[in-house]
Amino acid sequence: MDNKKWHKVWEPGVPKYLEPQKSLPDYFKDQAIRSANNVALHFFGLDITYEFLDKQIDKFAGGLVDLGVNKGDRIALFMPNCPQFIICYFGALRAGAIVVSLNTMFRHAELEYELTNSGAEILVSMDYLFPEVQKTRNNIELKHIIITSFKDYPLSDKALNLIDEMQQPKMTFPGTIEFMELLDSSQAISTSRISDLKNDIALLQFTGGTTGLPKGAIISHYALAHNIIATGLFYKYTSSDVHLGIMPFFHVQGMVQSMGASITTGGKLVILPRFSPELLARTISKHKCTIWQTNTTMIMAMLQWPDLENYDLSSLRVVWYGGALMPGEIAERLHNILPNAIFGEGYGLSETISAGGAITPPSHPKPGTVGIPNISVDIKIVDLETGSKEVNPDEEGEIIIKTPGMLSGYWNSPEDTKSTLRDGWFHTGDIGKMDNQGYLTFTGRKKELIKCSGFSVFPSEVEDLLYKNPVIAEVAVIGVYDAYRGETPKAFIVLKPEYNGKVTEEDIIVWSKEHIAAYKRPRVIEFREKLPKNSVGKVLRIVLADEEKQRSYN
Repeated sequence: MDNKKWHKVWEPGVPKYLEPQKSLPDYFKDQAIRSANNVALHFFGLDITYEFLDKQIDKFAGGLVDLGVNKGDRIALFMPNCPQFIICYFGALRAGAIVVSLNTMFRHAELEYELTNSGAEILVSMDYLFPEVQKTRNNIELKHIIITSFKDYPLSDKALNLIDEMQQPKMTFPGTIEFMELLDSSQAISTSRISDLKNDIALLQFTGGTTGLPKGAIISHYALAHNIIATGLFYKYTSSDVHLGIMPFFHVQGMVQSMGASITTGGKLVILPRFSPELLARTISKHKCTIWQTNTTMIMAMLQWPDLENYDLSSLRVVWYGGALMPGEIAERLHNILPNAIFGEGYGLSETISAGGAITPPSHPKPGTVGIPNISVDIKIVDLETGSKEVNPDEEGEIIIKTPGMLSGYWNSPEDTKSTLRDGWFHTGDIGKMDNQGYLTFTGRKKELIKCSGFSVFPSEVEDLLYKNPVIAEVAVIGVYDAYRGETPKAFIVLKPEYNGKVTEEDIIVWSKEHIAAYKRPRVIEFREKLPKNSVGKVLRIVLADEEKQRSYN
């Protein structure tokens, strides 16, 4: 690959390109040998060493083989962040199976869709989530269901009391296999059954479904290993780092940048199954966490928590976030609280396994952007009409990506594969612009573009402007029908608590007239107590848009 314009601002000491030589489970095996007696995972008072974790992975891989799992079979995981997720994830990969990570917020219809679409025949479920699985039993055929529980390992930290599900007794169900019994009875296998890094499939990572039914992005072992190893190299993870495992492991950011990268670089991963400001602050302070992979919504919730000042967060050296643009006011407050930490914003998708996008170089940050293309990544901005002509610097268009760390296609979706992957480039459907140095600015999705009297308005830009209003805690903008303008922006606003009942919709409209250009300012305001979000805290504009459509029909 030729030198690129962003290489002039490249982070010192970080390679520009990477060629993985092994699969992820083999990289972990090497690290487990080097760091055998070091703590790999901490979970509510339980320390798990690299040696013990590696043996548990080997035994789970062997247990799958004993159950008749063949190379390429799909294994679905329905668990929150916990040691069992990591054991099952790496064990399934080591056995040559394909991992399908299921969102723990799913209900039975969503479970049924992804289990059916992927063809998964074995499911590993946390016991308290199993009732939703039971509702699918008449419509899908699973050969085996493995049940695990928070009670399967001895936990002692009093912070357990902050999570209701961890107080429940262990549950068992007829016709299922108990996780610990499977480990105890299996013959461990320590050699992975992966023979072709670029063609053997590691994951079916389902997209968020914001543009229709979720699709399973096919991720090779090469792509997965590339992005996890690249993450450790770019952030300069070391064996002395203590990682905060709060982002869901079933989601690409938590999977790659927390779970995978932490334990392949010899660090300690402190696992949390659920977010609350108290639990997060207590964990950072107690365990002296150094790496916090997070999202904008989580940061905003933390900064609004009144007890934050009572906790010492100074151990953090890296805070990296994504999911939504960071309002300038929030970023400034975060910098004031953590003056010695490195901050950065990034851009990635399920199809690019989080790290196959853009990333902020710590030595050359540029506020308002999501950084420059990551290790081995090439990004172009092309015209919206044809998707084939590269536009000029600072001109908006569709973001397209070429990287070793991205999907090779969509599972059972040849038409989607054909329309999305063209000449080796992944057409994201996202809108952005790139400057002369290669810094990428994300402005929205093609289908979220609002056309107001012929002008293009991007919801994220309007939201960023509205965040300058000190009364607003959260905001989401969509386009709604306007007889005169075609469409007009509508803002859904959550007020800061101290302003509830004191600020009117008209107050926001008046403020907008003074701060936002006429063609893009919101003409309709609706106050909400909260905004719809996905499992990683990303605001779902599509839910708000669907609600508006239903209103128009009634």
